[in-house]
Amino acid sequence: MKRRSLILATLCGGALAVATPALADQVQITGVIRDFKRGDQSGGHPDFETAGAAGKFGLVHNLVTLDLDADKKPVYNPTRPSSKDTMTSKTRFDQWYRDVIGVNLSSALTLTFDNEQSQPGGTYTYQNNAFWPINNKLFGNQSLGKNFHFTFELHTDFTYTPNQLFTFIGDDDVWVYVNGKRCIDIGGVHGAVNGSVRLFDGKAWVTKNHFTTGGIVKSLTSSAELTALQTKWANLGLPGSCPIALNDRYIDLNLNSGFGDTRAVFNNTSATVYAADAIQSVVVTFNTGHTQTFSPGGHSATVAGSGPHQGRPISHVTIFAGTNTTGQMHAANGATGVNCTLDFFFAERHTTQSNFRIDTSMLLNTIQPTTISPLYD
Repeated sequence: MKRRSLILATLCGGALAVATPALADQVQITGVIRDFKRGDQSGGHPDFETAGAAGKFGLVHNLVTLDLDADKKPVYNPTRPSSKDTMTSKTRFDQWYRDVIGVNLSSALTLTFDNEQSQPGGTYTYQNNAFWPINNKLFGNQSLGKNFHFTFELHTDFTYTPNQLFTFIGDDDVWVYVNGKRCIDIGGVHGAVNGSVRLFDGKAWVTKNHFTTGGIVKSLTSSAELTALQTKWANLGLPGSCPIALNDRYIDLNLNSGFGDTRAVFNNTSATVYAADAIQSVVVTFNTGHTQTFSPGGHSATVAGSGPHQGRPISHVTIFAGTNTTGQMHAANGATGVNCTLDFFFAERHTTQSNFRIDTSMLLNTIQPTTISPLYD
């Protein structure tokens, strides 16, 4: 019996309906779970409980391509490694995350993320050490005592701010995409494996040993560039020292539209702003709709209404820094106008102990399964 674990961290985005950012101590996200008959039984799917898979178990990278397809689904990699590959064909893999009558049965599944405090912020976690959400449902347990063979996908939007971290721990296949690019790659049938992605300087900093360099995956090799990143980290008032090191790998997702990262921390009638580049000006918008402009200089400042605006609560600020002539908006409710997507795909393919966990410091957006169709049982 292989022990199965799953841990996720960050926000996701995709085909489901998206509501406003959720500032709460708990956030619920609804995804789709699909049940399959085990491959060693009549009518079963050969990618689940694969016959003759002995010796093939293990972590395998690049089973899917770096990009989602037009349907926001993972794409079978025709040049994937084969030594531990228990996928049987592109046609069969395309069934993992699609409703196919006669092949799988699907239903909605809602996860509740909790930050273990009484206010918003921090790290939101979903953890289940016995993740068998469809026991006695859909195709049933197939004489195994539990329903082991299924896939699960989540989609949501998130608001980008620097130093967001998404972490996943799991056995078997897990792929996580930010803005349609694969940033966590835990493929194959295996024991618990860690994967994470940190968002900083507009880039996705990925788990290094999961990604080879080349193409859009790059390696930080310049000491001068590392020093510049460390300076940006300090300028943004982020905690501790910059966790990025030489030879770490990244995918440049241009999350900050080519400008330096900015942050804002609100305290009702005041806001502390930070920018990786020198601040040119800050436009403060109050809950009355009035605005006031400040030119603090430097990389950080605390702004508050003065004169007729003194004591007015702030609804949002717009930070102009460096060469950014359009400014970056930050709202007190957490929105920044830099909306990104996160798409998460998981497969439980073999009889295992099933633990499931996701950790995220991203601002999760709540979504409802209004476009999951059809669901059948």
